[in-house]
Amino acid sequence: MSKLKIAILDLDMTLVNTIYRFYIVYNRVRKNFGLYEIGFKEFVENFKEDKLTEILNPLSENEREHFWKEFRRTYSGFISPYDRPYCGAKETLRYLKGKGLSVIVSTGRETEPEEIWKELRHFKLDPYVDEVYTLAQQDPSEEDLLFSRKGILLLILRKHQVSGDETIFVADYWVDMEAGRKAGVITIGVLTGLKSEELLKAHGAHYVIKGIWELPNLLSNVSP
Repeated sequence: MSKLKIAILDLDMTLVNTIYRFYIVYNRVRKNFGLYEIGFKEFVENFKEDKLTEILNPLSENEREHFWKEFRRTYSGFISPYDRPYCGAKETLRYLKGKGLSVIVSTGRETEPEEIWKELRHFKLDPYVDEVYTLAQQDPSEEDLLFSRKGILLLILRKHQVSGDETIFVADYWVDMEAGRKAGVITIGVLTGLKSEELLKAHGAHYVIKGIWELPNLLSNVSP
């Protein structure tokens, strides 16, 4: 990967452990839709198995889509006291900058970039980030899968005039791997999002690592 120019990194569950915030916001939105709250253990089990949509009974398919759009618009409303960068997150960002890469943080939250910058400053990650992109900047017509950031990835490629093989996209969700595959970038899945290596690879991950802390070693040892 010696010719890399751009590193695009997901925020939640990739750079920052926000599982408890996810749980709180998920239950808040459930309550808004007239559903009962679930316990943390049940939440984690369904999060891991990607079944948080399945348990939104008796919401219709259309209501479930609206549920997640409300979820992602309200997600930046607070920072949980349990939120914290993963071990090695700051060091990995510093490594990427040291290699001369443009470092971009992208998120599936539907909020203004400044809200993300506020969090990056809160976690002291902002000195190592060049740009931020959120779903609020993507044309809705390009969201072929709910939470897909294919449009954002293509926007970044056009803006920086780089090719897919000069770009890595590091994220934790299978939809991210699909977006990366469709955009033609090098996709790297992390297991901190509790999705299996098999699932991430089935949806397009070129590589899968345990967490963001392993990214420097991967980039140092893998040939283009």
